[in-house]
Amino acid sequence: MLSKLAFRNVKRSIKDYIIYLITITISFSLIFALNLVSSSEAVIELSKGLDTFAYLLYGINTIVILVISYLINYTTRFMFQKRSKEFGMYMLLGIKKKKIAKMFLLENLLIGLIALVIAIPIGFIASQFMSMVIVSLLGLPQAIFIELNLASIGLLALYFAIIYILVLFRANRRMKKISIHELLYLEKQNEEKIMKKKKHRTIIFIISVILGILGLYIWNSQFNLKQMSSQTVPNYLALSMFLIIISIYGIMISVADFILSVVLNNKKVKYSKDNLFVARCFSSKARTMGFTLGTLSMLITFTLFFLNVSSINKGLYDYQIDSQAPYDVSVANKRENLPKFLEVIKEDYTIEDEYTYDIYKDKSANILKTKEYYSFKSEENKYDAVIRLSDYNKLQELRGLDAITLNSDEYSVIAELPEKESIKGLTSVKELTMSNGIKLKQKEILTEGFWTRLSNQAYTLIVPDEAVNNLEIEESHLIVNTKEETKAELETKIEEKMKKYLIYIDEDGEELLTYKVLVRGTLIEETNTMTTMICSICLYMAFIFVAAVGTILAIQSLTDSTKYKYRYDVLNRLGVKKEKIYKTIRKQLLVLFGLPIIYPIIISLCLITSINNIYKSLLENDYIYLSYYFGGLAVFLVIYIIYYIATYFEFKRNLKES
Repeated sequence: MLSKLAFRNVKRSIKDYIIYLITITISFSLIFALNLVSSSEAVIELSKGLDTFAYLLYGINTIVILVISYLINYTTRFMFQKRSKEFGMYMLLGIKKKKIAKMFLLENLLIGLIALVIAIPIGFIASQFMSMVIVSLLGLPQAIFIELNLASIGLLALYFAIIYILVLFRANRRMKKISIHELLYLEKQNEEKIMKKKKHRTIIFIISVILGILGLYIWNSQFNLKQMSSQTVPNYLALSMFLIIISIYGIMISVADFILSVVLNNKKVKYSKDNLFVARCFSSKARTMGFTLGTLSMLITFTLFFLNVSSINKGLYDYQIDSQAPYDVSVANKRENLPKFLEVIKEDYTIEDEYTYDIYKDKSANILKTKEYYSFKSEENKYDAVIRLSDYNKLQELRGLDAITLNSDEYSVIAELPEKESIKGLTSVKELTMSNGIKLKQKEILTEGFWTRLSNQAYTLIVPDEAVNNLEIEESHLIVNTKEETKAELETKIEEKMKKYLIYIDEDGEELLTYKVLVRGTLIEETNTMTTMICSICLYMAFIFVAAVGTILAIQSLTDSTKYKYRYDVLNRLGVKKEKIYKTIRKQLLVLFGLPIIYPIIISLCLITSINNIYKSLLENDYIYLSYYFGGLAVFLVIYIIYYIATYFEFKRNLKES
């Protein structure tokens, strides 16, 4: 009999919790789709970096499992509360609590299994779309078919088992501890108010605001060019995030009660239209669910943050390519070996431009030995890298960039942005004497056009051609542009065929890579791979988080629609038209859905603005991050509004069935 009841109740629960079922189905589908993609040999073979995707996904799924467990546990608790009177009646009829608990757990397990079964075909279809996106991002012509494999199904089943063991264990404990009397009156029990005294509420609110400001200040202080190289940055960022999370919980626990007090104490606002009814309905929840609202706000904050990280990472794409591989092929080696490398390239590609330049050693190391810049030790490999002005201007010409000019007694420095900030403050190098005795004055410090393979230093001195006389050549560089787009296979081919010119065998017989080869196509593939992984994971986590938030708020609202039907019946009997009742419901839901997103929007904007302090010079312009931010916010709001609309229609349906 209990089995029949369980199956009947599952049908009823699916009807009542359709939003919940859809959410966990999509969540399991995404987990399965990403597992299929990350474990596909065909996908992994597309790029060197994709083999780490699966390992990275295991760690991310740990967080996802916790979020889904929280969502399912929350829903299960509401199901239990809604049906508490029914369970109490079963016990009065003589059915043992153990059997009732077994029936309830079976019902929830069946709902989960339904979601799991539906998720497998949906996830399989989704994996094909993901493979198309990956192929498109990597610029590959062929389509990749993701095969269904038992390992991914088994992994999904393992995640499912972990989630439901955690959830059903807690549900079983809850059932064991409750009495018949508590079951019969559980639905009518008033939840205990979190903030009982206004004084405590005000103190917590003020402290939370201060902690939030302090957390954001610490976060912002770490995103500057001088600080980013410090090893203490991760610790300060962790402290900052801890303070922000505490602030979110503190504000959400106190702010709802604070707002309600303001509304209810202002007669003009209180008695305007349906404000009193909405405020009273909301107060029954807001004053007792502050911790839940805090958790939801935290998830929303992380959602917006992940969406923005995904966008900024995509925005950095062009800079990463230009800063590391502005030319199709670059080789650092001895000058006499470079023609051999050129011959290997010509076997598969048509040469459009080629140029060879030298990097010289200035053993005086005027910049490197400066205490403010670097702790200098008198080792042979400690020197300032130097390039001739004519060579530098030729490299600029090949990139379509402007040439620079120098007087015979001037020099410039080209460096990465962090190095510029370090060198800028060195007064001792405004004038320098090179190791060949030539004295030069500093003209400017450049960053535009710098690329990491220019030399083996993070900065390079640009000097007049005659200033390199009697300087030792450190290494020579070959720059090649081809008519065809280069592929990663070219780099592999060069490394294999020219291995003897790239390695050095030390006294112990170990092979050491002493020279460098970089093919633009390889970097594009690696960058695309990294962008794909970061964007996929950020969007994956963002959707799981926003779906969890939307579902929990929907469950809260729909539970109220069933629990407080009489309130709306009273309004109807008093002559309030249904259109106005529905308008009141929309306003009530808007307040509930709107409150948890206000503070996260402010926090996430501050977080991303701080990050922009570092990345603004690497992006299209200083304010492009705002378009990324509002774009991510728009994506979030679209999903969030869908949950709002779905909740509203389910709310109306529940009232019509009364």
